[in-house]
Amino acid sequence: MIKIIRNVYLDYAATTPLDSEVLEEMLPYLKEKFGNPSSIHKYGQDTRTAVEISRAKVAEFLNAKQSEIIFTSGGTEAINLALIGTARVLKKEYNKTKIITSKAEHHATLETCKFLENEGFEVVYLNPSKDGDIKVYDLLKNIDDRTGLVSLLHVNNETGTITDINTIVEELKNRDIIIHVDAVQSFGKFSIDVTKTKIDLLSASAHKIYGPKGVGILYVRTGTPISSLIFGGAQERNRRGGTENVYGIVGLAKAVEIAQRNMSRDFQHVLSINQYFKDKLLSLDEEVLINSPEKNSSPYILNISLNPEKFSIDENALIINFTINGVAVSSGSACTSGVLETSHVLLSMGIDEKRASMAIRFSFGKSTSFEEIDYAMEVLKKILGRLKIKNGTK
Repeated sequence: MIKIIRNVYLDYAATTPLDSEVLEEMLPYLKEKFGNPSSIHKYGQDTRTAVEISRAKVAEFLNAKQSEIIFTSGGTEAINLALIGTARVLKKEYNKTKIITSKAEHHATLETCKFLENEGFEVVYLNPSKDGDIKVYDLLKNIDDRTGLVSLLHVNNETGTITDINTIVEELKNRDIIIHVDAVQSFGKFSIDVTKTKIDLLSASAHKIYGPKGVGILYVRTGTPISSLIFGGAQERNRRGGTENVYGIVGLAKAVEIAQRNMSRDFQHVLSINQYFKDKLLSLDEEVLINSPEKNSSPYILNISLNPEKFSIDENALIINFTINGVAVSSGSACTSGVLETSHVLLSMGIDEKRASMAIRFSFGKSTSFEEIDYAMEVLKKILGRLKIKNGTK
């Protein structure tokens, strides 16, 4: 019987703890620097300056113009604004009513696209490859004169699959098509140069990179048509009404600053952690199957399933077993955790329903230790041992 020695957090793709430097940066804007950025007096101008300094930091990180950064309440709002705001203008002014995305996208994209279908748009949902990425050929053969918008994940939130955004953008640049990139899982972990790659729209969130919850960004390339979704003020250059979340924006900018400073070091650490874990999993004699692709996959995410030929248990029971032993993992997107629903991402990759129903996601961060991986493996072996007895294989 293993002894619970600690709580082990392996769900960094769902959210990350607030960095102490980020909190320190935010505190003055939760206390004495409380002014409304729209006010013309000193209190307001102090916070206005903080917002614009933060905007400049984010813009520099992406190699964007300061005017191209819109602060939002998070990745989900950024995706909604990118898709709905752009699609409506494309339909009204250019009569472009076709959108292309994939079946493996985050629910924020899929549900927004379903909403747009109700507004008269045609949405094509591409099937990803067995590794979860989108092939350029499949995308191009679905483009016609009505196509105005393409929206794809950079890094898949469940499997870690990396889509070759650079190649896709290169293919679309002369086709008068706008591309939106959901970079929620790659922002702050991978280098993204929006000027070099010529991405039109990019969404990201602070709480995935040790920043506060409730704040994110939408990058909008100059000249990209987009309309507002939130009205009632002239904030964010008339693109998003409402008083700015000053302390959240300041925290986001600090998180970006730290990520930029430590990106290479953190990436190499997580890469080592990921490989260490996979090596241990591969020693289990095919009791565990790895769903994340071997190549073109983010080291921050590792998706596995128990072998359906050897075990029978659903993902929720698996997660509970890890939880009672002090290990925090996920069934995939945090937005659907706790809901008895087989992963749409794994199914879209052609993984059979039984295997997909026994999938769990481990995700790693800069503080993940090899000792924590060792303990998670002990817990996994304990679970497998119990299942063997229950399934009559011992």
